[in-house]
Amino acid sequence: MDEKQEIERMIRATFAAFTDGNVDALKVMDHPHSTIWDLFEPQLFVGTEERARFRQKDLEQSKKRGKLTFDVEKPMTDIWGDVALARYYLRFNYEPPNPTHGHVRITAVFRKIDGRWLRVHHHEGAVPTGVPPITE
Repeated sequence: MDEKQEIERMIRATFAAFTDGNVDALKVMDHPHSTIWDLFEPQLFVGTEERARFRQKDLEQSKKRGKLTFDVEKPMTDIWGDVALARYYLRFNYEPPNPTHGHVRITAVFRKIDGRWLRVHHHEGAVPTGVPPITE
């Protein structure tokens, strides 16, 4: 497996672990000081403790919704030495009892440390639907 394939495997494993509620699998992919900008939360989550609290809350809300499915598009990944940048789109769908869905664009930054890729930043944002109309 080449390095770009390894980054893509980690990205897909992230969403599989979330769907399975496997927080431990998420932790092993993150650098201890990594950061997260989440789609639904305004704050930046920094470091192991903040990420753990955020993920617990995120998993709790997920369990209250309904079955979750993801469609992760193939990432566009660039690697410069021990740094990798992946950009990709994701669609998610929660079924009833509390359905919601969305189209998200994601940027993930990885560093290779001691021969192993670790995520150092994960940034989610809603895909824009266009420029708001101008009334004047």
